[in-house]
Amino acid sequence: MLPNVATLPITVGVGAFLVRERDLLVVRKTYGPSKGLWTIPSGYVERHESIVQSVEREVKEETNVVGRTGSLLAVRNRVTDTGNDTFLVFRMAYVSGQPEPDRDEVNEAAFIPLAELATAADSASFTRAIVAKLTRADGLQLDPYQPPPDPKDVRAYLLYL
Repeated sequence: MLPNVATLPITVGVGAFLVRERDLLVVRKTYGPSKGLWTIPSGYVERHESIVQSVEREVKEETNVVGRTGSLLAVRNRVTDTGNDTFLVFRMAYVSGQPEPDRDEVNEAAFIPLAELATAADSASFTRAIVAKLTRADGLQLDPYQPPPDPKDVRAYLLYL
């Protein structure tokens, strides 16, 4: 019998769909299922960090590019026998910087034409799938709503509609 999902480790990851002109910011990871393939910059949300802070931090750490988070474009949820992983893909606006890999998690970072990534054999299958669908997607926008003050010291409250 498989374990109940509620008993599995739960993780939240974030990824950046950052387009400059007609090129997507992509990286080649040094580990994992997409090792050596072009994929979007990504990572896990850390304790006391909002999803927006996480995706902006990951992009800067992995590529030395500064981006600003925009709409929420996609949600991927993967449940296995050992965990429950949710991954959020955000559109990001290019602010500054030239791609430089961190040489730890990423050994290459570049802006690659979207059309090339959509069919390239060295693009991860997830990259090919999202390029085809997210290039023209509007996504969910961050709403300005803020709840009444909470005595539990809420560090961040984000609502996408």
